[in-house]
Amino acid sequence: MSIFQKIAVVMLILSTGILVWYHFDGDSKTLTINPEKYQYYATDDRKVGGISDSVLVQTNNKPTIKCDLKQGNYAWPYCEAAIHLSDSMFEGIDLSDYSKLVLDIDYKNSDPNGRLRVYLRNSNPAYTKRNDAASLKFNGIEYEPGFNTGPKEISLSDFQVLTWWIADYKVAVEHASPEFSNVSIIEIATASGVSEGHFEMTINSIELRGVWIKETTLLKTILGAWLVVIIAYVLYEQRALNKRLKASTYRESRLRKLNDTLKEKNVEFAELAHRDSLTGARNRNAVRDWLERMSQQVRWGKQTFSVIYIDIDFFKKVNDDLGHQTGDDILREFVLVITGAIKSTDFLVRWGGEEFIVFSPNNDLQQAEEKAELIRRTVEHHLWCHNERLTCSLGVAEMKDERITEVIARADDALFKAKNAGRNNVKTSSNIVNSSSNIHYMN
Repeated sequence: MSIFQKIAVVMLILSTGILVWYHFDGDSKTLTINPEKYQYYATDDRKVGGISDSVLVQTNNKPTIKCDLKQGNYAWPYCEAAIHLSDSMFEGIDLSDYSKLVLDIDYKNSDPNGRLRVYLRNSNPAYTKRNDAASLKFNGIEYEPGFNTGPKEISLSDFQVLTWWIADYKVAVEHASPEFSNVSIIEIATASGVSEGHFEMTINSIELRGVWIKETTLLKTILGAWLVVIIAYVLYEQRALNKRLKASTYRESRLRKLNDTLKEKNVEFAELAHRDSLTGARNRNAVRDWLERMSQQVRWGKQTFSVIYIDIDFFKKVNDDLGHQTGDDILREFVLVITGAIKSTDFLVRWGGEEFIVFSPNNDLQQAEEKAELIRRTVEHHLWCHNERLTCSLGVAEMKDERITEVIARADDALFKAKNAGRNNVKTSSNIVNSSSNIHYMN
């Protein structure tokens, strides 16, 4: 086993282990807001001219806010628990990596709705003013805690910024959405518009839950590690190949350019399920749904659609004479050559082995035949990396009132005729075949 094979095995084990960990334990990041670490306070509307009265007591070693809500001069009486996460309202905790707020609160009240307001107050120099606690952003939500109902999860994505706060502080639109990067105070208050009465709020627990690392970041990191190994392997193979072929300076230059192009193309391989791992061309899965849509468009008479079936001539002999490594290099270069000869609206698919199909929308049989001839000439006159001539045979068919498997079968029949005619030529099929063809599409 080579060093790169060993590295690949280790990388596979590590990648699998990391993904399994992330699936079962990746969202276990927890921040507990408890009275032992953070300051809990009871506040009410007296500081704004109201006459409500609240006090913080301990009930079974749990902080409890007892509140007598009274209607006075202040129009919106309230009581609340204020939890300070730092000594300064300008310096809080970054909660942006957390996705859920889990509250276990027992709420006794005379309000039939029995709801509480929850605010995560965020500080930002763009809108927070010194000596003005109300300038802390009101990221808020209202929910029904119940009594002895256990923890309730609230997604941070459900929080909204209070519109009156945005209007009062003339907050710019780029700062009008919820923000949790510097939360300094958590407030849990009685609901708006509640009637007078006695209220008790026992805070059993407050937790924030999130992931240790974002899924996109994790996948990009794993993909990046694999790309590093792949690039290192490509460089290693390139050096070995250059040593064997140092007599041919031009070929060495061509291979270096080819490998540089392939390394750039590897960045695009995030969607591996839709790409051929060897050549980077699309595979059958990538065009399955698209072909169904194209066939519908043809049946409805909205557009033309043609198929060009391509096979590299005598490719088995190339593999036998020059080895599979060179054969793989040729297949990669073949994809680059064909891609340069077709339009961006065409779809090049590796159909299997050295067989490729170009699906060409908005092309009738004559246009597709001209395109096939252009491909044939381009392949024939291209200077290949193995310094030998390479040709291909092509079969062309335009889709009529038939299934996609049938038009592919007709293109395959035309390709068979092209090979029987001596290869390195283009043949067309204008007759519709029945569905009993032996082409097994998408298997």
